[in-house]
Amino acid sequence: MAASLGNLPEEVMIEILSRLPPESLVRFKCVRKSWYALINNPNFATKHFANFPQSSTTVLLKRLVTEESGNKQNMFTFLKFPLHDHQSASVLDFDLPFDENFQYFEFRGHSHGLVCLSDLRSDIILCNPATREFRKLPPSILLLTEPPEEPDGYDSSTNAVGFGYDPRSRDFKVVRVVNFVEGPGFFHPPRVEVYDLGKDRWREIKTPVCGHVFWAPSFDMYHEGMYYWWADAEGGSEIIQSFDMSEEVFRPIPVPESFEELREKYRSMGVWKGSIVLFHYLPGADEKTFDIWAMEKDNSGGVSWSKALTIGPVSGIEKPLVFVSSDELLMEAKDGQVILYNVNTGQVKELPVKGHPGRFHATVLLKSLVSVKGGNNFSFEF
Repeated sequence: MAASLGNLPEEVMIEILSRLPPESLVRFKCVRKSWYALINNPNFATKHFANFPQSSTTVLLKRLVTEESGNKQNMFTFLKFPLHDHQSASVLDFDLPFDENFQYFEFRGHSHGLVCLSDLRSDIILCNPATREFRKLPPSILLLTEPPEEPDGYDSSTNAVGFGYDPRSRDFKVVRVVNFVEGPGFFHPPRVEVYDLGKDRWREIKTPVCGHVFWAPSFDMYHEGMYYWWADAEGGSEIIQSFDMSEEVFRPIPVPESFEELREKYRSMGVWKGSIVLFHYLPGADEKTFDIWAMEKDNSGGVSWSKALTIGPVSGIEKPLVFVSSDELLMEAKDGQVILYNVNTGQVKELPVKGHPGRFHATVLLKSLVSVKGGNNFSFEF
């Protein structure tokens, strides 16, 4: 490709382009064919991810809003931190060109700029919010397509979907656990399928599942090659069920002993100062205290927990959403207001963002050019 910015050598031009925001590069595709080919090249996407200065923290927020017509729809919002003096300058709403009703779709993992969305029924969608690119994954090879005709028929469902990056195969994966039931309550062993983005297909893997995943607000999450869900193990004890994207195996992680004694409390998961943390709090109360437990791993792979922080009591808070820095936590208020809470000072800032209470989901987003089209290999480091 010839130099195209004055007399700059090609390698200098590529270096400059690799440091520009993905939104700008998407527009630059129209400049010339050579730039279109470069920006679509997976090797350039890898270089861009390494070079693009993620100097600020971007949070992708999904919220349910009511339009003037009275219809409800999901709204996607970029929140940029640290906040500007004029906070509305840090907030950008945008639409993705989805045809489906996304009212019940939630984030099921984020990695290297790609986000997975699923309603835990049949559809799973991958999207890159920075480039506005999206795709619906092929149908499951395990989920039954039709409900049983008889009351004692055979049916399937899923409550565990997770997305992440496998550094060994250099590919993105989606894992789905499918449960099978016959009649009024005869449960068959669950089966597991994995989708490889590079191959654009599902395959079944033969691996035991260590727990039954159940819903917990803002809990399931991908982090550094592992996906995590809240689950009940055999016998009813609570665990965190993890899935290793490279080994393709499930492993149980014990939870703090006090959690078993206080099962009426909610659990949420997050990342704080680079470590996995658990939030533990009582739902419904007007005034809440949030205990934050940090995961610690030893050299043998064992896991222990220590209470790292207690927030509160604070009034009017529904749930924590995501840490945006070591001392700032994005939270949802009971009235649907998004707030920023400083864990050191207790200071609260209201952000110009609102929605239906209980319908917020948030993840820290690293912007990239990574495509959801598949057929590529990427060499990323965590």
